[in-house]
Amino acid sequence: MSIILFVDDETNILEGLRRRLHSVRPDWKLSFAANAESAIAQAAETEPDVVISDMRMPGTDGAELLTVMQQKHPHTARIILSGFSEEEAVLRTVGPAHQYLAKPCDDNMLLETIDNALDLRNLLTNPDLRSLVGGIDTLASPPSTYTNLVNALEDPMVSNDKLTSIVASDIALTAEILKLTNSAYFAIRQNITSVSLAIRMLGIDTLKALALFTGLFRSYDGPKTDATRMMQLCQRSQQLGVLATLIAEQEKLAPEIINVMPAIGMLSHTGSLILYAFRAKEMTEVIKRVESEDIPINLAERDQFGAAHPEIGAYLLGLWGFPSAMVQTVAYHHRPQDTPHNEMDALTTIYVAQHLAREVAIELRTGTAPESRIDIEYLERMNKADRLPAWRETAKLVEEKYSELAK
Repeated sequence: MSIILFVDDETNILEGLRRRLHSVRPDWKLSFAANAESAIAQAAETEPDVVISDMRMPGTDGAELLTVMQQKHPHTARIILSGFSEEEAVLRTVGPAHQYLAKPCDDNMLLETIDNALDLRNLLTNPDLRSLVGGIDTLASPPSTYTNLVNALEDPMVSNDKLTSIVASDIALTAEILKLTNSAYFAIRQNITSVSLAIRMLGIDTLKALALFTGLFRSYDGPKTDATRMMQLCQRSQQLGVLATLIAEQEKLAPEIINVMPAIGMLSHTGSLILYAFRAKEMTEVIKRVESEDIPINLAERDQFGAAHPEIGAYLLGLWGFPSAMVQTVAYHHRPQDTPHNEMDALTTIYVAQHLAREVAIELRTGTAPESRIDIEYLERMNKADRLPAWRETAKLVEEKYSELAK
C-alpha cells in the first residue's frame, strides 16, 4: 500500500483532501500532519512514499521540512503544494522539493503528480539507487561551466544565445533549467523542452536568482579527473543532441520532435552524470570493463549497480516532473524495441544517433569500423533501415566538426 503524507497547518485543507482523495484512491494510505514536527514524527514511523507539504507554516516551513525529509528519507518523493509566491522563499524549495504545485491545484493534477511519482518505483527497483537519486538536490556542473555562467550573468547586455550556449553545453544546467521552467511556480501552461525558450520564459533576473540565491549552478568540487570525465560526457552528449537533431530534420519529423532533440541528447546521460558524481570508483571499474571486454556500457552498469544510466536518469527526471514522453525516451534510449511504436520518433532518433556517433568516432580514430550494434530489425519495423547509410554520413560530418573544434 502506498503511503501519502500531506502537511498543512490549515485543517480545513487537510479535511478537504481527505474527503476527495479517499474515494478516488482507496488503495492509498493517506496521512495528515498539521505541522512539520508532526510530519517528521509520522515519517519516522511510516516511511511515506510521497510527502506533499504547504510552504508557509508556523515554525518550521515547507522548505525546511523537505530538507529534513531529503536527509532522513531520501527515497520519498517530495512535493511543495502552496499558494505562497514570494520568490526568494519559493526558490529555497528548489533543492529539497522534487516538484512545486501551486494552489489552488486541480485534483486531477495532484493525482497525476502523485501517480507518476509512485509509478517511477517500477522504473528503478533497486532501493539503494532510489535513495541515492531521491537524495539529490541539484546535479553538479564542472567548474568551467559554472564560471562561464556567472561571468555571463554579470553582463547586463548578455544575449539569450550566449546563455543558451552555456546552459546547453552542460547536462546539469540543461536538466535544472528545464525542471524549473516546467514547475507550477512559473505558471507556464506548456511543456518547455527547448533550453533557449526556457531561458526566455524565465528571464535574466530569475536566472540570476536561481544561480545566486540557491547556489543551483555550483561548481563541482570533486577530484579533477572526475570533473574531466564529466566535461567529456557533456561534450559527447551535446554532440549526440546535434546529430540527433540533424537526423530528425533529414527525416522531416514533426517540429516538436526536432526542437526537443538537443535537450534529449543532453538528458539521455543524466544517469551517467549521477554515477560519475556519486559512484566514481565503481564507474571507473565499469569503464575498464567496457574497454577490455567491448561490451555496451549499459550492460556493464547493470551488472555493477543493478540498474543502468537510462533508468537512473529517467527516474530523477520523472521525480522532477519532466514530461512523460521525455522520461520514457531517456529510459529506453538503449532499448527502443521494448516500447510499442511503429513510426520513427524521438526515441528512434536518439537510439540511432548514439550508436552512429560511437561507431564513427571509433572508425575515425582507428581506421577500422567496429561491428554495428544497431538493431536492423527494429529499423525495418520503423521502415527506416534504408536510411542508415545517409545517417552515417551525417554522423561522420558531425564527428569531424567536433574533432576540429577540440584541436
